Amino acid sequence: MNVLDELQPVFPDGFLWGGALAANQCEGAWNEDGKGPSVADVTRHKPDIDPRDYRAGHAITLADIETALKWTESKGPYAKRRGNDFYHRYREDLDLMAEMGFKTLRVSIQWSRLFPTGEEVEPNVAGVRFYHELFRAMRERNIQPLVTLHHYEQPLATVFNHRGWYDRTMVDLFMRFAEVCFREYGDEVKLWLTFNEVDSIFRHPFTTAGLMAEQFEGMNMEEVCYQALHHQLLASARATRLLHELVPDAGWDACSPSCCTTRLPPTRRTSCWRSAPTGTTRWPRTSTCAVSIRGG
Repeated sequence: MNVLDELQPVFPDGFLWGGALAANQCEGAWNEDGKGPSVADVTRHKPDIDPRDYRAGHAITLADIETALKWTESKGPYAKRRGNDFYHRYREDLDLMAEMGFKTLRVSIQWSRLFPTGEEVEPNVAGVRFYHELFRAMRERNIQPLVTLHHYEQPLATVFNHRGWYDRTMVDLFMRFAEVCFREYGDEVKLWLTFNEVDSIFRHPFTTAGLMAEQFEGMNMEEVCYQALHHQLLASARATRLLHELVPDAGWDACSPSCCTTRLPPTRRTSCWRSAPTGTTRWPRTSTCAVSIRGG
């Protein structure tokens, strides 16, 4: 055996080769079949901003949102409204993925496609039906769905009604959404993710948690972000526990292993990341002071 043979990685049995998408990146159909606007639908491309200026590129104001909601043209700076038309052409895309040998595909469920404002008691029937059809098409091609519940797609209305994830009420709204997903798709989906990269809240708080700086004038935005992060991880814990109850044979994870590592000291990183997603809703003492601004 030569040296190169010894360096070849060995993948375990059942290893799944595949790819990843987020609904806000690919679906398009941003205002079709009862879907409500999401935070992604009002974010625009800013060609005048240096791509290296990440904070400026993702900054957004109330005036920006008002302008976005008045924009009715199909073309323009709001690219996530169009995606690649996956909503209408997903079967063609899945055929190509199957041809490439995909065994899994990570996708997300747009919260605002099921609950347009996040406040509804019953989900949007057309939205529920779409994801049933998507997961069925994936299964027909032997592509296992890996589904993210929250991937920068929360209903825009939650920004105005709750100031995003800063408000603890968001936990209950998210749990209603999560329960519908588990009950509707639990037979079709066995691999789940709760939140995508919650640590990105410090890079783009609006996209990640619906936080708009002008709603928190006079407040410390880092503390605001930590409070919202606490609520997201609390929601992740509760959703994980519910998933175990409703879909016992499901696998799960919370997407970003880098959660909080850019903000917490090394001694707190593991406890912060591991505590909430595993199903417990209490923080270890080592992370409470850093994450929970107003309590558990």
